[in-house]
Amino acid sequence: MPSKLKLSSGIMFLLLLASLPGSLYAAGPMPEKLPPSFHQSRLEEVYRRCSDGLILLRGEPNWFRKRELRQFDPNYSDPNFKQERNLYYLTGIEVPDSFVMIDPKRREVRLYTDWENPRELAEVARLGYVKGPFPAAQFLHDVLRLTADYDTIYTLYVPFLEAGTLHGKTAALEGLFPPGMGEPLTEEMQFAHKLAETFPGLRVRSLNPTLIEMQKIKTPEEVRILRYANELASRAVVEALKSLRPGLYDHDVKGVIDYTFDRGGGVGPTFANNIMSGPHMFMNLLPLWSDYYHLDRQLESGEGSFIDIGAEVAYYVSDIGRTGPVGGKFTPEQRKLYNIYLPCFLKAEHSIRPGITQHQLVEITANCAEQQLPSLQGPFKAATDEWVKSLRSHTTLGHYQDLNVLGAGAGDDEPLKPGMVFAIEPVLYAKELNFAVFMEDVILVTEDGYDVLSKGMPYTPDEVERVMAEPSLIQADERRTH
Repeated sequence: MPSKLKLSSGIMFLLLLASLPGSLYAAGPMPEKLPPSFHQSRLEEVYRRCSDGLILLRGEPNWFRKRELRQFDPNYSDPNFKQERNLYYLTGIEVPDSFVMIDPKRREVRLYTDWENPRELAEVARLGYVKGPFPAAQFLHDVLRLTADYDTIYTLYVPFLEAGTLHGKTAALEGLFPPGMGEPLTEEMQFAHKLAETFPGLRVRSLNPTLIEMQKIKTPEEVRILRYANELASRAVVEALKSLRPGLYDHDVKGVIDYTFDRGGGVGPTFANNIMSGPHMFMNLLPLWSDYYHLDRQLESGEGSFIDIGAEVAYYVSDIGRTGPVGGKFTPEQRKLYNIYLPCFLKAEHSIRPGITQHQLVEITANCAEQQLPSLQGPFKAATDEWVKSLRSHTTLGHYQDLNVLGAGAGDDEPLKPGMVFAIEPVLYAKELNFAVFMEDVILVTEDGYDVLSKGMPYTPDEVERVMAEPSLIQADERRTH
């Protein structure tokens, strides 16, 4: 859409880059992935947990084959190869077009593939616990031979009857068929069905519940990568805050975020970057994600914006965020709302420790907000009262994180344990003020408390304004024409 503004020149952009902290833009290698010792420890655990069955996993197809197989899938947009994350988690194998057999009784991992590129095969050769590669055509023959010692086959799929919530049951299916026709099954469900048909004397079970249990407690190596992913996302949030300038667009801010991710060694965003500005602050994600342009809009002075983003690093993901005022200064009303929210967010965060539950963290937040009600009036009291009701309608302030943005951890009424990693993200909406406050931190539960993995983001209104007063990667001026 035509506009009177134009992005600043390339010279200004380079000058701004030169003025920013060198650590963010210094050249360096990509972050290290998990070491072979990690995968060996995961294999030892799965040998113990699934000793009654042979474990069969499918790898991700190569990019050309995947493009052909999924040419009618509107969700397919991945330009690069990424191994199926659970296969990678257990084995560290990153060979395309592969099948993997894990034999708990023989304590063996066998790779089957016709892939010939020497680089990936050399990487596998360094994994001393992997046998092969064997020809892909040998896979089913060896399954028949080795299942003589088992009565069960484990593979990856979401068991529909075990999925629990309606959301989980829906996630077990894929695609959209007209009413009256059965929903199509995922590739994983089809693979499980074919195994049951091919080996009718064996029980086919899902490996998914076992993996969820294994992934609840993060190892030090996983924490290292999760910390990197969250600190990288924190840098991007800070750069995005600096870019909330009148005249720029949501997509300008997203460009700054993507640039920060790329320079910092991220392979991409965890999900579509959410810049929810102005009236979009009060919108849930479904309509935002249902629009091809993500409901892109131009930022206006005096309004607010949510920045809700995450980076993927070495298969692990982050999901964090902050609220900022467009133009860099809170109005008195926005600042007051922010200061109602902040002590409750911090009280919940400071309460995190082993033994407390997610549900108790919700109550701590709600009680803090409720205690402020007698001193509030008008839209502040109405918004806070609604916030208390909204909080108490939930049993958690956020979600766990690992290889999945909705990761594995304790139930909402189960005690937290050291090594669990999760996000807290309460939101205080005030439609009468046309403003809302949102913060999202990612927390590691430690032996004696907690550690914020998403360090580097501002907390107080003054801190937000100080960050936003710093130079941005991009500027807006009156010469902009698109």
